[in-house]
Amino acid sequence: MTSLVKEEPTMMSWSSGLYALGAVIFNMDLRYVSISNNPVNQSYGGQLQFLTILGVIASYITVTIGLLANIVGSPYLLRVKNGLLLLSAPLEVLISILYGSISAFNRELLVPKTVTFYLPPQIDFGLHGAPAIVLLIDFLCFSSNWTMSPVAVLALYFSAGVGYWAWVHKTYSINNYFPYPLFDIVTTEQRAVIFAIAISMLYVVFLALRKLHSILNKAPAQKTEKSM
Repeated sequence: MTSLVKEEPTMMSWSSGLYALGAVIFNMDLRYVSISNNPVNQSYGGQLQFLTILGVIASYITVTIGLLANIVGSPYLLRVKNGLLLLSAPLEVLISILYGSISAFNRELLVPKTVTFYLPPQIDFGLHGAPAIVLLIDFLCFSSNWTMSPVAVLALYFSAGVGYWAWVHKTYSINNYFPYPLFDIVTTEQRAVIFAIAISMLYVVFLALRKLHSILNKAPAQKTEKSM
């Protein structure tokens, strides 16, 4: 099977178009939520309380660096982009899975009953679906596979999870509520279990994406001539 990955960053590559499209979508989404008449914007932490928004920001940075790497032809920036992709791609896939499944089960676990602000469908998709699609295409078609050891990756995801735990509890201490109602209706121990499950799921997504990349970009077998 022919490899899908294009190693050299070039100005006129398909990846440049993907990065530019992603940057436009993510910029539009972040601008919309930042200027919208949403009461969350007036609270401590604002939109940054939400894992979704943090994920979109990470995606925005990832594609922006990828586009810049292509423009200037920098292998170093390309490696930086691939490093960011290690966190942002699995995170966005996980966000899409959790948002879709929890919303289907009970949307009020994510959005309080008292909130009358609703996202337009295109913004909703831009926040919860588009980032995963853009980063998946980038990873599977335009990026080299991840080589970091599984233990190091798990440590990275655990650190990210602990960081978000500390952040949402900091915002809770000031706002007196969590960004997601689900966190409010469970005990601290149950909340810790939820975080542990989410980190485990993030790691499983990483393993699945790495395996899928290997399958799609498997090097073609070398033909050998038979001795006469």
